[in-house]
Amino acid sequence: MKPIRKAVIPLAGHGLRMLPATLAVRKALFPIVDARGRVCPVLHLIVEEAVNAGIEEIGLVIAPEDEAMVRAYFSRMSGPLKSAVGHRADLLAAAESPGELSDKVTLILQDRPLGFGDAVLRAKSWVGGDPVLVMLGDHLYLSGEDRCCARQLLDAFAELQAPVSGVTRKSVDGIHHFGTVSGRPVSRWNGLYELDTVVEKPDPGLARERLRVEGMPADTYLCWFGLHAMTSDIFECLARMERDGATDGGELQLTGAQAMLSAQRAYFALEVNGDHFDTGSPEGYVEAVAAFAGPTGITNK
Repeated sequence: MKPIRKAVIPLAGHGLRMLPATLAVRKALFPIVDARGRVCPVLHLIVEEAVNAGIEEIGLVIAPEDEAMVRAYFSRMSGPLKSAVGHRADLLAAAESPGELSDKVTLILQDRPLGFGDAVLRAKSWVGGDPVLVMLGDHLYLSGEDRCCARQLLDAFAELQAPVSGVTRKSVDGIHHFGTVSGRPVSRWNGLYELDTVVEKPDPGLARERLRVEGMPADTYLCWFGLHAMTSDIFECLARMERDGATDGGELQLTGAQAMLSAQRAYFALEVNGDHFDTGSPEGYVEAVAAFAGPTGITNK
């Protein structure tokens, strides 16, 4: 199987949880101050995560009305801005960094926001039958080891030669925000599970009945981390769901396709060594701002 060289990042959501700020600024462009003192949009840091993991091409799935804005961000620095920056090497590097990423970025239009799964499906022809890294457009990551979080997942994919999603442990009180899974621990690999059940945002009763994992503390569950190393058959599952009208509130959900995939072939979940932050919620955004700017003992490499 080919190594993963492409990533898909859907960005076309309305950002309803972040109103009224998202009436003025797309949530993907909300600022984060990192440990180096750079002020970067969330999207910039997600793209850097992909590049640091070895991804060579990045497909951003966007709404048509955002195309000019995203192109403007990933562009070379203008002459007037360069003159204003002058000889400040730190500011020059910061201003040039979006343009340096531009050659890796392809824009894929999603004319209507019909769910995360629909956004991923829009990238099918661009991906071209290869395996792909799917990243949430509002999640940031801080690794607990030398490899960035996405690299940990890609290394697992390379060894397993099968789809593998990142997971993290959550208490029963928080699972209603996340896709939640269960599976059998893989004895030779600590923190790796072969999936058997995938449920989008379960309630506690369903989780206790269907999503318990051997060896996990009581009322602790495995939830999506926001990174998915997928084989190309995920697109077949999404297309089948679309044909069958298998939507949730009119939206095509990636979790449904992942549940279908886990019933067809070996599909794994890996506990990622690191933290993730949902910057699309007020609480998650505040946590991300504090974690990226402050000394946490975790580095993003």
